Amino acid sequence: MLSLIRPHLPAGPVLDLGAGTGHTAALLSKEGWAVTMADVPPHAGALGQRLVARPIAAWLSRDFGVPHVLYGGAVLPFADRSFESVLLAFVLHHCPDPQATLREAARVCGGPVLVLEDGDDILPGRLERLTDALVNLEFGHPHAERSRAGWLDLFAACGLGVRHEHGFTSRFGGLRRRHRLYVLQSLVMWPG
Repeated sequence: MLSLIRPHLPAGPVLDLGAGTGHTAALLSKEGWAVTMADVPPHAGALGQRLVARPIAAWLSRDFGVPHVLYGGAVLPFADRSFESVLLAFVLHHCPDPQATLREAARVCGGPVLVLEDGDDILPGRLERLTDALVNLEFGHPHAERSRAGWLDLFAACGLGVRHEHGFTSRFGGLRRRHRLYVLQSLVMWPG
């Protein structure tokens, strides 16, 4: 995944929004980027976040000196354009309001917003949603998966244009999954 996103990250502070375990943030930090992780507190059914992701993120935060911020999920606790780029890796489909999350990401970003998501030309099906819930050990969590066209509509509704996109495939537990990287830029000037 790093080989896909690295060429699109400017040399400045990066916000890893929905950082999960923090592995991507730690690897980017090791390569010289100033990274901040931001997450929401886990809800009752987020066993994976509570039992696995948060403890690993706390450990990586200490070992790599990467700040880890918890916020309420509505307004990010950062000023406009605090970061040169924002990374949302497989997180938007878990957000109760993906449009609000994406608008906040764009607000705090002075450069590209990088979104990695499941799906391609067709909407991910029941098996993909079940696999996602099992892998993340999350139940009662939003699963707002979209097709490529659905993601493009969401980005446009947020005033974001696609500067670059790239499809790729992964395998987990013998299952093949289609994903896309979207490199977004603001179509409007944010105040600040």
